[in-house]
Amino acid sequence: MSLVDEFKDGERIFKKSLKSAALYAFVASTCMLAMPVFLMQVYGKVLMSRSMETLIAFGGVAFVILIAYGYYDGLKLKLLGRAATEFEARMAGPIMAAEMARATDMRLQTLQEVGQLRQLASSPGFAAIFDLPVMPFFMILVFLIHPILGLVLLGGAGVLLGLALRADRVVEPFAKANMEARMNAQQAMQMYAASQETVKSQGMYNEVVGHWGQKNARVLETSVISTELISGYASWSKAARQLLQISIIGAGAVLVLSDMATAGVIFAASIIGGRALQPIEQVLGSWRNLKQGLVTYKELMQRLETLKLPEETTPLPRPKGAITLDRVAYVPAPGAQPIIKGISGTIYAGENVAIIGASGAGKSTLARMLASAIEPSMGKITLDGQDLRAWDPRARGLFVGYMPQNVTFFDGTIGENIARLRDDDLQLAVDAAQLAGVHDLILTMPQGYDTVIKTQGGFKPSGGQGQLIALARAFYGKPAVLILDEPNAALDQNGEAIFHKALGTAKKLGITVVLVTQRPSALAYSDKVMVMEAGLVKQYDDRDKVVSGNRVGGAAPSQGQQAQQQQPAAAQAATQAKAKPAKADDKIKAAAVKPQSVRKGA
Repeated sequence: MSLVDEFKDGERIFKKSLKSAALYAFVASTCMLAMPVFLMQVYGKVLMSRSMETLIAFGGVAFVILIAYGYYDGLKLKLLGRAATEFEARMAGPIMAAEMARATDMRLQTLQEVGQLRQLASSPGFAAIFDLPVMPFFMILVFLIHPILGLVLLGGAGVLLGLALRADRVVEPFAKANMEARMNAQQAMQMYAASQETVKSQGMYNEVVGHWGQKNARVLETSVISTELISGYASWSKAARQLLQISIIGAGAVLVLSDMATAGVIFAASIIGGRALQPIEQVLGSWRNLKQGLVTYKELMQRLETLKLPEETTPLPRPKGAITLDRVAYVPAPGAQPIIKGISGTIYAGENVAIIGASGAGKSTLARMLASAIEPSMGKITLDGQDLRAWDPRARGLFVGYMPQNVTFFDGTIGENIARLRDDDLQLAVDAAQLAGVHDLILTMPQGYDTVIKTQGGFKPSGGQGQLIALARAFYGKPAVLILDEPNAALDQNGEAIFHKALGTAKKLGITVVLVTQRPSALAYSDKVMVMEAGLVKQYDDRDKVVSGNRVGGAAPSQGQQAQQQQPAAAQAATQAKAKPAKADDKIKAAAVKPQSVRKGA
């Protein structure tokens, strides 16, 4: 089932609750007639007959009916609140999963929009919509009491509606400007928060505050204008309603003085007219929120059309770890230059391949595609012959361990972070840490595996500690493939020793390792080295041949190769290690793909 279909199923369930809410609203509104009917009976019968028994009887009936009004009106509000909450609970999880599954452009705003719709559906303004169908019934009653009173009520309703439409037209441009200004100010604040250390170290307080202040000034300016306009029209609406009440009472008094109605008509018509106008006033008072809710709903539906739930597929057996790339290319955005320009070849099961090259060569992008963090714009990557996109995401995540260049953690214990928040036996987290060689390091933490990591205002491991914990997370579940992107960039000498031992452990276990690195020492543990430049593979061969500067297949040494040649220590370490014999078909072909030939929109 697609996300849109699931959303529509949730809508159908929600609409069933709306039908029940409409029924409760009709019963509650009908019960509101108890007061005007009671007044008419008091003035028409009780005062004329001076009967205490009649007063008690009418009063008792009115009392019971008004209690029923409170019950059904409360039931309506409770039902709307629960239905809206259940709808958000049903959709929030799938939407979050679909956003997390996107290759690019993940938006937290989608979840916020679902929450905004839930708040709107639980608001009094939305609930008042269900009272509107009863309004014509109340107007008809006023017309039946006397046509003149009905005309007065109808005219007043027209005045209130005209004021609301006028307010909407006048406030609309300022409301849009305020929303745009608020988004710009929030984006600027997020940018400054991400650069807090730079701002603090460079003393950029005045500049940052001044830059943000210009954006926030626009927010305040448009907010003041919108608030003043809305408040002004709201006050006029309230005044118009009070004038209408006076007009109904005055018209009723004229009818009484002309012997065309009884005194009870004055109060009954006033109460019924007020009840008829109440939902109109509530809806008009919430008109901007209701209108914005409709816009939010349309935007949400457009977004859902672009989202896709992670598909659960038939579980496959544990792979051996062979990776094949078939004309793989990656374009970050439509019209942009490709970062990866057509790479084909095979990494055999159990091999340790190091990827080197200058900054911007595409190393991390290739690693992210191998780990399924992003999808190729063209071509495909297979694991044991099966397209990575066709693997069940959870199974693939256990079979392919990934350590990104920028390590992040979740709020939780070290053990929970290593276990990837999975509800598994925590012994598996300990096993992963032992495989990665970081078990002893974790025991030195304040509470060992139970040490709580807080992303904001709490314990956070240092750069080197974080990389080693992330390495253990990559080893979780004893994967068939490890994708490691700059895993040793922040490690000291002891950390390097732990990392190198982990590479040896992976080799003994037959785990395929793809290692993006800038440190020559890691090459000693690699079977092959891939040199990348400008999105292409310039050289891919046996480690010793690459680090010694040999030309393979007629390819000239790239800048990355030259950098390796200038590292005698790396070359010495590499030649001392035993290299796996290279096969004739091990070379990865690098064919440049023209930007216009890459599928757009991928």
